[in-house]
Amino acid sequence: MTDIVPRIRTARRAGLLACVALCALLAAAVPRARAQDAAPGPEAAPAAPAVSAAPAPGVPVLRISVENGPTHFQVKALRRFAEDVRQRLAGRLRVEVYDNASLYRDRDVLQALNLGRVEMALPGTWVLHSAVPDCGVFMLPALYGAPARASLAVADGPPGRIIDARIERNLRVAVLGRWLELGHANLYLVDRAVHRHEDLAGLRIRVAGGPANELRLAAMGARPLVVPWPDLPHWLQGGNLDGLMTTHETAVSGQLWRYGVSHVFEDHAYFAMYVPLVSRMFWERLPGDMRDVLRDAWEAHVDEARALAAGAQAEARETLRARGLVFAVPDEAVLRRWRERLRLGEREVVDFVGVDPTLYETVKTTAWQAEQASPD
Repeated sequence: MTDIVPRIRTARRAGLLACVALCALLAAAVPRARAQDAAPGPEAAPAAPAVSAAPAPGVPVLRISVENGPTHFQVKALRRFAEDVRQRLAGRLRVEVYDNASLYRDRDVLQALNLGRVEMALPGTWVLHSAVPDCGVFMLPALYGAPARASLAVADGPPGRIIDARIERNLRVAVLGRWLELGHANLYLVDRAVHRHEDLAGLRIRVAGGPANELRLAAMGARPLVVPWPDLPHWLQGGNLDGLMTTHETAVSGQLWRYGVSHVFEDHAYFAMYVPLVSRMFWERLPGDMRDVLRDAWEAHVDEARALAAGAQAEARETLRARGLVFAVPDEAVLRRWRERLRLGEREVVDFVGVDPTLYETVKTTAWQAEQASPD
């Protein structure tokens, strides 16, 4: 893995940064498409920002912008949170949930929050990485193939609070509370069985974003490409991709079997999460008791939302099996061996991705302790 980082750095310096470019060199043999959509949500669709109806005089409005569609577990959880807040702050706060990117796509929502153009959003860690590099820690070698409890221990523990503080500082937002989970990302292949990591050599794999994802796949011999989600069917049907990295629920929502996806390599590449952000401009205008209500209401729904996510991913897995997709599941010993192999060059990767090395050491300890603990 150590020889890949310098090659990627050289290629990035030489690449043309065109807004709609689809390919640029990631390394000598690793093509890279320029990201136009970093979010993996299958139900996200391009949309112009919607205009909210005028609120009642003197009543603040909390607009929540998300990319996923109304059936997604994230949106369901948000609507329950919104209804709870409405009841707790009856007449004092108007809460509106805008799904399906009807306000902003996640790639644009960070700036909107910063400027106070929207009040709340839940971008994924893969989106936040561009503004807060430490969010990329979940995609680094120490968490490859690790169980969900390892990443959740990091997010809920001291490392997560450090990342929260850096998010708040860099983006002029308030982190409302604990993060929601999306689930493990895996590899989904087109008309090709991948039974072991070595079978990935030379395969063109779409990723949602994050240089750590690209580096990891390149280290396995694959050719990572960042392709916008709306363009994915065209790329798959045109034979330009051999597979992609996403989650079970996303694969079902996108009906990927319609585009030739027939095999799953369930390697638990990384654990994806959503971070609840509130615009600081909005947050600072609220009285203290309303802030407390928002935090309390959010905390009251986090565990339920996480359970919804886990259930949705499990149900989606069974749906994929019912659709005829063939699963290959590396055992834990194999995943641990590959994790150690990937860690051989992890210091260079940490530096390249931009994660604080001291934070990464804390993350490794936290994740290891959580992995050794009982799943209960």
